[in-house]
Amino acid sequence: MIEQQNIDNLYQRIGEFVVSFQWLEDKIRQIGWLINDPTRKEYPPRILREESNHELISKVEQLYSRAMDVINTEDSLEKKRSFSKLMIECNKMRKYRNTLLHSAYIELKAGGEVTSIARFNPKIKSASDGKITFDQEILTEESIMKQMESLANMCLAANIHYMQLIHWADLLQT
Repeated sequence: MIEQQNIDNLYQRIGEFVVSFQWLEDKIRQIGWLINDPTRKEYPPRILREESNHELISKVEQLYSRAMDVINTEDSLEKKRSFSKLMIECNKMRKYRNTLLHSAYIELKAGGEVTSIARFNPKIKSASDGKITFDQEILTEESIMKQMESLANMCLAANIHYMQLIHWADLLQT
């Protein structure tokens, strides 16, 4: 049996995950804004506001790659690789966030008591063998916290890239 407090905690962790992901999305946008206008001539920036998260990640990755070509430090290629890897991870986390947001949550009961919470994505998948499958997962606070840990590492990496770009801002001016 799951106590009501544990159910509430699980839903709270899902909310915390979503809000934390928004922080990462904002940091990616901030990186794009800094590259596009390092002196903040136009503030607030008008670019990178209407894109989906997928489009934002793609555009900022391209901006970052071009910025590293302009800055052309000894480790520019490594910085580009690192940022590209981070954006790949961000896309994976974006998909997980979307799955959490667009899933149905079902309380599984036995003997009238909730034994677990299951997440079911309503999108039907066709397996390679032609069988229909559903994306599903038994959720726990621990499973969400594991994703939060990965998300925290991504946030830290994004912030490191951002801080480095601040120090290189005068090199970005064209």
